[in-house]
Amino acid sequence: MKLLTAGLVILFAFLSTVQATPTHQFDHFFPGWNDLVQGILRDNCSEPYAEYLTGNVNYTLGRQSLVNPVINCILEVFPEYRKAELATGALVLGLIPTILQNIGSSTPETALVGLRRPVLGFLISAGSPAVSMMKTSDFARTIAELAEGGDTEGFGVDRLRWSQGRVKWAIIIGLLEYVVVGGAVANVLHLAWNLGINAVAIFGPDTIFGVPLWTLGAAVIHLVGCLAVWLRVRLRPLDARNEDDYGTRSRPLNTWIPVQFLPTVFQPTLVVELRRDGPRNFWFHTLAWVISIGILVQVAFGTLVLSGLLFFSLADCLIIVARYALSAIVCRAVVKMELSGMMAAMIPAQAQEANVAQEQIVLTGWKEQVQET
Repeated sequence: MKLLTAGLVILFAFLSTVQATPTHQFDHFFPGWNDLVQGILRDNCSEPYAEYLTGNVNYTLGRQSLVNPVINCILEVFPEYRKAELATGALVLGLIPTILQNIGSSTPETALVGLRRPVLGFLISAGSPAVSMMKTSDFARTIAELAEGGDTEGFGVDRLRWSQGRVKWAIIIGLLEYVVVGGAVANVLHLAWNLGINAVAIFGPDTIFGVPLWTLGAAVIHLVGCLAVWLRVRLRPLDARNEDDYGTRSRPLNTWIPVQFLPTVFQPTLVVELRRDGPRNFWFHTLAWVISIGILVQVAFGTLVLSGLLFFSLADCLIIVARYALSAIVCRAVVKMELSGMMAAMIPAQAQEANVAQEQIVLTGWKEQVQET
């Protein structure tokens, strides 16, 4: 009950912040033009800026009656070559969603990581606001391919599963993954805060939720993908008739550390199978369709928001692109490593059935030979 109350308080506080008229969008800008814009506000636009700081909106003139005069005043003072740089920077920022699509992880990949390591999967979804475009059929086919073995090459981490120094490698890789993904999350959240709170978007200059909402949208899509994969894929322990032998072969580390904090390559072996029963199949394809539409909306909204940000120099725009790209690349590398380890630590259901059938043939032949003698 206390957690629910605290959650509602935070939600209402956030909603009140979003709905309130912002008066801090011109307090600070990115380094490139901060001094320039602050000087214009002080020397040339002090009157409309002082009115803006009051926060008293004349709704008969519209919700943007405070912020629009400040924007117009700054643009009137801006030299023409700065306006050209402003347009070029807007083009660069508008390309961020498309760039991140090509270097980020796909929703099925992130969802499969979240299936075995939910905390890491959630952090990856928050640290990479990139959602690769895919059709509903592509989503289902990708999950099927990964569940049936996928590409096990990756980084070659499967070699570490039974290596002599696997305890050391498990600690190093586990800590490194959380450190780099945590850094990616902090970077993305810092950008979302600065581009939302301390920036002006031309499509809604009296709002501050554009970039944070775009960032949150990517995380929500990844989480819905995790739910879809949970409906489609079932993980179960390895069938163990000889418990000691199977335990020795399927558990590289005999440790008290929860599997949540272990890289997948060092986790116990699990059997993966696709669920194809009626209700789950219906909801899986429904969620896959929702994800495909959500990706389209998220990319279009991100392009609209980011291309409409004002008063960023070209150098600042390139830095923003580089920071987003760095977070996406880091999260992509961790996803690739985890998937490579997951392929080494799981057995497709068909492969296990084939192994069981072969063992039954051997046992049956041995019994027949004993009876003949």
